[in-house]
Amino acid sequence: MSRHPKETLFNLPTKTEIADIQLHGKKAKIARVFIVGNYSRSPEDAKKILQKISELEFKATYLLTPSAFAIMPWKFSSFKEAARAGMSFAVELLEGIEINADHIFLGIDSYSGGLTKPHVELSVVCSPEPWHITGKIYPTPAQHKGLIKADMDSHFLELDDRIAILCCHDLSMFNPRSDSTAKGWRREMKEKFRERMKEFNPKIALHHSHYTDTPYTWLASWRNLERKVPSVEHYATSGVYYNEKGVRAGIGETLKLTKKGSVLDVLVDVS
Repeated sequence: MSRHPKETLFNLPTKTEIADIQLHGKKAKIARVFIVGNYSRSPEDAKKILQKISELEFKATYLLTPSAFAIMPWKFSSFKEAARAGMSFAVELLEGIEINADHIFLGIDSYSGGLTKPHVELSVVCSPEPWHITGKIYPTPAQHKGLIKADMDSHFLELDDRIAILCCHDLSMFNPRSDSTAKGWRREMKEKFRERMKEFNPKIALHHSHYTDTPYTWLASWRNLERKVPSVEHYATSGVYYNEKGVRAGIGETLKLTKKGSVLDVLVDVS
């Protein structure tokens, strides 16, 4: 995980010029948070960002944050326990904060050690009651043994619209490059998830990512998802624009190629 920068600055605009230009002052379907720089992922910094976002003049149906927008301490033996704690953790993050979005999707991770040890990557949906929670189900090879997975059906949710939630590497289930090479449970998982997406017929796809410093990590997956699930009218990736070896694409290109439809970009600079 990233280290806390020497000094953290939260430089957000004082008004939403982007909303006025892109959406002509209308309510956005998705407001996605993109954090620029080596973000700490601490609860304290997450709370500061949420407070700053609450001061912006925008309206959105869904506010989306990156994966591991905040990391909570590990003390669990099951996904159910982690989910319960994740909801309480989200309540604390949002206490005293009012954001002009109908539903807030918070990425909250928890680790007992490295990726080979038990861990969860959660998406906590903070809505008018009841709240909802899901988590990553398609681990990277490095975390295959450690990830405690959510239930697949929890990725599909009906709020103001039918929504599909994708937790970081979950979006790779739509990457066509691995269709011929995926074996065993990975192949089975990809096929089941794609079929479930078609059956559910979502209008919105929300993707939490940890780091996105180039759109090409996700572009093939998004393009294939568009072909396979044409019901999706609006989608967005939220992430941290940072790479310790140097970012691989410009921020403008990265933002442009990781969204579709009515999406407001909320940039947070911690560099």
